[in-house]
Amino acid sequence: MEKFGNEDLLEPLKLYDERLKDAFHNNAIEYFDNLTKKGGVDVPLNQEHCKNYYHECDLIKDLKKKKALRNFLRVLLILLTIGVFVAGVLLLVNIRKGISDGIGLGIGIPSIFVAIGLIFPIIHISHKISNLKKEIKEHEEKAAKHKADAYETMKGLNSLYEWNMAAGLMSKTTPLIELDPIFISEKFQYLHEKYGYEEYSGSDISSLYVQSGSILGNPFVFEKNYCQSMRDHVYEGTLTITYTVRVSDGKGGSRLETRTQTLVAHYTAPEPYYYLDTWLIYGNEAAPNLSFSRYPTDVNSMNEKQIEKYVSKIDKKLDKMVKDDLMKDDGSFTRLHNEEFEALFNCFDRDNEVEFRLLFTPLGQKNMISLLKGKDVGFGDDFIFKKRKMLNYIKSGHMQGSDSLDKNPDSFIHFDHKVAKELFVNYADKYLKDVYFDLAPLISIPLYQQHKDLNYIYGKGFNRKTTNSEVESAANSHGFNLFKHPNTYSDGVILKSKYQDSEAGGEEYIISAHSFSGTERIEYVPTLGGDGHMHNVPVHWIEYKPIVKETPFIVKDTETDKSGYYSSYNEGKYNNIINRFGNSSAILFKKRLMSFIPKNK
Repeated sequence: MEKFGNEDLLEPLKLYDERLKDAFHNNAIEYFDNLTKKGGVDVPLNQEHCKNYYHECDLIKDLKKKKALRNFLRVLLILLTIGVFVAGVLLLVNIRKGISDGIGLGIGIPSIFVAIGLIFPIIHISHKISNLKKEIKEHEEKAAKHKADAYETMKGLNSLYEWNMAAGLMSKTTPLIELDPIFISEKFQYLHEKYGYEEYSGSDISSLYVQSGSILGNPFVFEKNYCQSMRDHVYEGTLTITYTVRVSDGKGGSRLETRTQTLVAHYTAPEPYYYLDTWLIYGNEAAPNLSFSRYPTDVNSMNEKQIEKYVSKIDKKLDKMVKDDLMKDDGSFTRLHNEEFEALFNCFDRDNEVEFRLLFTPLGQKNMISLLKGKDVGFGDDFIFKKRKMLNYIKSGHMQGSDSLDKNPDSFIHFDHKVAKELFVNYADKYLKDVYFDLAPLISIPLYQQHKDLNYIYGKGFNRKTTNSEVESAANSHGFNLFKHPNTYSDGVILKSKYQDSEAGGEEYIISAHSFSGTERIEYVPTLGGDGHMHNVPVHWIEYKPIVKETPFIVKDTETDKSGYYSSYNEGKYNNIINRFGNSSAILFKKRLMSFIPKNK
């Protein structure tokens, strides 16, 4: 296995492009091959079953094409038969009525015989279609059998997939970046006490997935959250009115005319909406007094000439900022000599110029410019970067909506070993790129890699092993239908956890399910009609009110669980599967047993 040293982080974009991505890709292949051996998969036998299955699928496809063609021909013949028969009958009827002469008789009678004769090829084609249906069914049964046999050979491998497999690959590929199996309470305490990291307690954000780790000993946490906010919804209502008006009749007089008009009115009321939000939070003691914010520019859509023009424009803006700042009593803004870095990094609210320069040395500026312009290797400038004292926050466009962090292991289950391997390796490649380029802005800062506290000792006195983030993630994996209030009307539910107590059987939490009830209301909106009068147009709208339901939740480590619910866990037979026992249920989430126990228990 290729070894990486601290010096590799001096050029993070080059590290990824020339070494890391290939090493990670090869380790993913090796990992999958080892899983294959552990699962006892007979790959040649599996591929033989798959070959037979795909062969049957091809035959079925060809047979269905033949069947469709014969169906088409049969329909044409039926239409032709009906047409010829009707034409012959009409000719004979016209002869009887004296409309047609003997020529019609000479055509009409043969037409009827031709129509009768066409019935035989229709019967023949129908017989062939029937035979094709039987043949298709036989091949479908054979295909199903080959597929079932292929699944049987993959049974051992399909049972071994787990959460966080790619995280383990990261630690194996490079010890510079370590990812934890679980966000343990000690890591949270470390981040909280030393860097000021807090778990969000509000009822509008719930943790869907959390992944902790470190870069050369400096801790970070990925948070994938399910968020709720309020927005205005415009409801529409209509009312049809009828009225009469007097109009000119065009002859010097007038007449009454009845008119109909549909009045449209609107009413605006708040409604909840839900969205995903993923952040990376990183702690480092370097530049502890510095805060700033930077947001993406449009550099990803620019060519080199456009970038030069953009840099020149920002350069003039910076000159004015420096001039204006000199006029202030408390002015402290001073620009860097690197115009390209200033323009592309787009960070002008920094509050400590000395520490800003300590972070962004010439090498740091060079790394950041390469990262921001490196859309062909990574994602270019697609990230927000906020620093608040010792905490750094990264929010990238590529990680929003991505399933890299919380890919369900069931998604790798397949009957074809070749396809399964491709699914896994492609996912691993995507995982590395998504995760690495969230970390890349931090890795690009040399001082962050030089500043580390390896002597920190986790504090004691934390009375639980599991963080709220992990518990909420597990609860969300159950699905919020298990927890939501029965009167829930909103599309989403925010699940929040609160630690209650520890016991021999595990840790008890209360899951609070925050949602909204919905009540239909009618607002009558005065609207002017064409008759000159105001009319009350009814607008139906929904009034949302917050509601909460609380449910106990038990967390146990699978290694110490004696319940027997997962006695076969070590064979890997249970991954993200809800198992119900009477009125309770349990789920394996990141190697922890999460049990839902109703209040009446």
